[in-house]
Amino acid sequence: MEFLRRDFLKLGLTQAIAATVSVPTLAAGGQDDRTVDGLPFQSVLRDTPSILQGATDATRTQFSIQHHKDLKFNVVVRNAAGELWQPDKVEYLAQPYSPYQITRAYFSNLHLGEVFYLDLLGANDKVIERREFGTLDLNKPTLRYALCSCMDEGRHEPKIWQNLVSQIPDVVFFIGDSVYCDKGGGPYKDGDPRRLWLRFTEARRTLEIYYSKRLVPIIATWDDHDFATDDADTTSWEHTLASQMNFMAFFAQSEGHTEGFSQGPGVASALRAGQHQFLLMDDRSWRLDKNSTDRYAHWGKDQEEWALQMISSFEGTTFLMNGSQIFPKMVYKESMSKHPGQFNAFMSALKKIPRKVVFASGDVHFSEISRIEPAMTGYPTYEITSSAVHSKCFPGLEKISNHSRRMMCTTNPNYILIDSNHQAGRFTANIYSCSAQKKVNFSTQIVV
Repeated sequence: MEFLRRDFLKLGLTQAIAATVSVPTLAAGGQDDRTVDGLPFQSVLRDTPSILQGATDATRTQFSIQHHKDLKFNVVVRNAAGELWQPDKVEYLAQPYSPYQITRAYFSNLHLGEVFYLDLLGANDKVIERREFGTLDLNKPTLRYALCSCMDEGRHEPKIWQNLVSQIPDVVFFIGDSVYCDKGGGPYKDGDPRRLWLRFTEARRTLEIYYSKRLVPIIATWDDHDFATDDADTTSWEHTLASQMNFMAFFAQSEGHTEGFSQGPGVASALRAGQHQFLLMDDRSWRLDKNSTDRYAHWGKDQEEWALQMISSFEGTTFLMNGSQIFPKMVYKESMSKHPGQFNAFMSALKKIPRKVVFASGDVHFSEISRIEPAMTGYPTYEITSSAVHSKCFPGLEKISNHSRRMMCTTNPNYILIDSNHQAGRFTANIYSCSAQKKVNFSTQIVV
């Protein structure tokens, strides 16, 4: 599913597409103070272009570049030998009430295993910004990936992002609350969809990951805070389409440009890499009240059917990722299990599919690994919760609502790093909860 130009225009989002960009002048965008290793270190809003690499395969990739509208540049790719790649296409996304826009650039005919440089060229073809990146081998039996959620830029911690980049993951998954739309300033109050663009802009101008010298492919879905506000659903927020368009504008995950990646209903998406499949679910576009017992109260009907079809048609192991938790019934937090109509029916359907599923989630502001008993899915599996990279956390938070499935837990700011291997029908993963200063909060191995 690809959003059409008329959908953006209905929401006041202007879009233009060109084969190349030709803009000869450059308006300075501000200072970009860097640390010795080339990574910025300030927890402040920055006018240096904020760059994100998105869906990528062995020869193609796409980028989301946020910058001030006055900053004019061409975008190209080079390698160490000086060869030059022009973009296949460039898109511009902007809102009339914001001084910042998104430029999306798409490249192809790259090479696996080679170091490339994304260059933004200003006046006289001067390089005004350079980022290093590579392509993604979708056929590797072993993958390294990070799970990240809950990124309140008001509590931004640059060092944890620097630690993540230093781990050299193949891909990073944002599984919810990458932006807190109900926080921060601006002239628009809660309930006004124009606030969404401004809040996403502020997060993109702050988070260290968007200023890393070395880019890593990022695939994202959302939860309540980047959908609208705390615990928002379709009964309390009437601008679901506006939220979808806003979210998709800021990431670089257009369908059809790369192998392995596809979009699902709403902002859901899928990435297939060898015997690994990652489903990033949309837990807001059809979500009903937290007390609803409706059959499709959590994901809706079409998305559930899409997920079951993707799982049944894939021979390897599926990582099913959701913004809020799947199994625990926390006293003070949402979960799919609190929508028993869809939860029970979905688990019953999974039992009938001869495939393996591992679950991942965020939201709760602590990370944990839970052992899921065979009675739920027909085989022993796990739910891996990753939260928060930087948000409100305090010791003892996890004890407010303990549960018997929990194996290990931390309330330190962290992300989850996973090295997983799928061979001969056996899925093995080494899992680490990582914080800044190379601290490992817990680690374990799971086999499914």
